[in-house]
Amino acid sequence: MSPSLALRCARTLLLTGAAYVAGGACSHTTPLPDPPVPAQDYADSGVPFNPDEIVPNAAFTDFQALSAAQVQSFLEHDPYPASQSFLATYQSNGQLFSASVFSVAQTYRINPIVLLVAVEAVGGLISQSHYPGAASAVDYLFGCGCTLPTDAAACGQDAAGLGAQLACFADGLRASLDQIAATGQTAGGWGPGIPVTTPDGFTVDPADASTAALYQFDPIAGTGRTGNALFWNIWREFTRDLSYEDPQGDTSAVAGVGDPCVAASDCALSNAICATGSGYIGGMCTAKCSGSCSASDAFCADFTAGGFCLVLCNPTVPASCRQGYGCTLVKPSGAPPGTASQYVCTPG
Repeated sequence: MSPSLALRCARTLLLTGAAYVAGGACSHTTPLPDPPVPAQDYADSGVPFNPDEIVPNAAFTDFQALSAAQVQSFLEHDPYPASQSFLATYQSNGQLFSASVFSVAQTYRINPIVLLVAVEAVGGLISQSHYPGAASAVDYLFGCGCTLPTDAAACGQDAAGLGAQLACFADGLRASLDQIAATGQTAGGWGPGIPVTTPDGFTVDPADASTAALYQFDPIAGTGRTGNALFWNIWREFTRDLSYEDPQGDTSAVAGVGDPCVAASDCALSNAICATGSGYIGGMCTAKCSGSCSASDAFCADFTAGGFCLVLCNPTVPASCRQGYGCTLVKPSGAPPGTASQYVCTPG
């Protein structure tokens, strides 16, 4: 069994409370329990499911699609009969869920609607008006921090809470996008133009990196109420309710300081540079500087070759830097005397 399929099995069994049987409940031939979602989420929309494209790249990385207030409004007036999701008032580590969605979207440059869809597709949480009976259905939604065979007791407390789980999920998506940018495919072999037969028998040829990243997370194509077919259906449902339209073109053109890139044209910076040398996994948007950077989340860092804008980070939060990058204290370049050093994301 592939690692991603094993994770999907672990996640599904944890959420549904089904018994884990080694080599049985998680085999390719034994159907997994359906995710706990209402029929509305997999109703026939009249549009044929295309397993080769789940969410277009431009929409997938449209991280500014919704503000925190708009996420909150959606939760309070979601498309389900109960109208308000219990997540409208849910807090994780003292932060409202809507604020967590917005923060995670900005950190990992993932559309907040993608995050909302994932929360519904995996656990049916958006559609629920009351907190589920099992705390693990929320606190360990994506199975992060859990081991097989799965049960709440086998999950680490540092990964507890929907905010932490959402960050873990988004980190995985961003890691897959970075891997594709660097090598053309994810660690599991998913990439644009690379045909793969899924465990449920579909031949999928991802049209873009975003679709490949979703299959890396869940390699099941599905038939409506499972896998990526369910994700696709809920994506259409939520974007319709939000009156969201896919951006035209490739949103990589709005990549900021520290974001992945292939060429300087991918970076929305003046005199942009796409650093692609040794250690720069997936490329990194930067620009030369002296004293300061125009972006509020960037710092003009001192290097042998001069000053370069690097994205700020928190040394106590490893996820504040992309996979393959570390949070390092560096001196300023061209700044007035007394200007303090800052932590920024650097290769390694």
